[in-house]
Amino acid sequence: MIDVKAKISSFFIFNSSFGPREGEELQRILYFYPSQTSADTQKMQVGLCEAVIKFMSTFSPKPCEALRTQTKKYIFYQPEKGYWMVLVVRIPYTTKALSAIGESKGTDFVIPSVMFDLLKSSYKMFRMFRGLFKNFTVEEIYSVCDQFFTPYILSRNISNDVADVIQGISYLPLDKNAFFKVLCFIDLLEVNYPHFKCISFIYNEQLIWNGLDTDDMLTLYQYLVQSLLPKEVEKEIHGGAVAAAQRHGRFIHPSEGNHEEKLMKVYLKREEDSEAKQYYLVVYRTMSATICLTVDVTVEVQPEMLRSLDTFIGPQLSTIASIIGEQCTIHALQTAQLLSEHKFVYFNRLNLAFKTSPSVTKLHPSTAVKPEVLSIIADIHTDKKSLGNYGEIIIKTPDEYWITGKSSNDREFYVIIQEKNANLKEIADEVRRICETQMKGIFFYPM
Repeated sequence: MIDVKAKISSFFIFNSSFGPREGEELQRILYFYPSQTSADTQKMQVGLCEAVIKFMSTFSPKPCEALRTQTKKYIFYQPEKGYWMVLVVRIPYTTKALSAIGESKGTDFVIPSVMFDLLKSSYKMFRMFRGLFKNFTVEEIYSVCDQFFTPYILSRNISNDVADVIQGISYLPLDKNAFFKVLCFIDLLEVNYPHFKCISFIYNEQLIWNGLDTDDMLTLYQYLVQSLLPKEVEKEIHGGAVAAAQRHGRFIHPSEGNHEEKLMKVYLKREEDSEAKQYYLVVYRTMSATICLTVDVTVEVQPEMLRSLDTFIGPQLSTIASIIGEQCTIHALQTAQLLSEHKFVYFNRLNLAFKTSPSVTKLHPSTAVKPEVLSIIADIHTDKKSLGNYGEIIIKTPDEYWITGKSSNDREFYVIIQEKNANLKEIADEVRRICETQMKGIFFYPM
């Protein structure tokens, strides 16, 4: 894992309209990391970004995205009109240095596109748990940004893995009977407790049911599998009272003893909503199964309601979790027979479905792939035109890595093979074999 804060030179948010006159430059800066940076340095960096943004706007209506110097890369993101988020990342000085870092210190190198995704994800997380920047008053915005972004940046870790290059959702395939039981449970829950709407059903870190807009689901999914669930798993491993309670199920949010004023509020766009609305978020977990429910903020959530919900959910969710667990065990035995020595990743842009080499998940990371290889995949994935709607590309690196990328109807499939004496036909045949055994008809080859 890479400590993100060690790779970030600075991270700041500014709005030029907050301090339009000379002498008010500091008022434009809503947030700056690291906080101990001198006021003059903060003003200088923000001033440089303002000048670049203004200069670039004379050539293109498209917002400025990046600026590169010899030692740093400035990544720009304008999430709302007038609000700019800038991430400044340290980069190697020369190509030779890049090669040396990639070979000798591969786990220390961060791909710039990964940091760009970190920047956008940080805003989406802020928007989900705090709302829009523009909704805060000038007096509120500074403290709100500091309270949210400081712990967020300090807690982020990145691994040199395809899961960080391509951000998606790992879905859990179930047979029709198990999936039907999940749907019946959700329907029965919503009928008996009409104020509570199920927005997600997750087993371990794999999604089974989604009731949100796809973009919001990715943000909530990242919050669950990267922040919330790892902490809960750690508690369960340590045993004690928590483990005992886990057998019967328990609320993670709100935790025991919380009252309505302490319920977590989130801004979400459910499938039936035309725009994001504020809800209470209720999270319940038992036996590796986690469900997230929403309640409209206008509803008064009483402790009695939660106790009744607990009594209803606990036994039924435990039964379903046992069925899913048995199926996962069978599935694990089957996939063990299909293990490939080569790394692959599948991604569907429509529903953000993400699948990679067996036994590779966020809670159980895979062996790191060389940064140079990941950088190639990141470039192909970012540039949609490189593969088009239907396309294939095979790239060979100087150190004998073969990277194959395929696309079909917004679906992408990448295979990484390290084979010194292979030829193009052998690589193409191996990619076809992996695709046929791992995708099972998800990705079709032309006849």
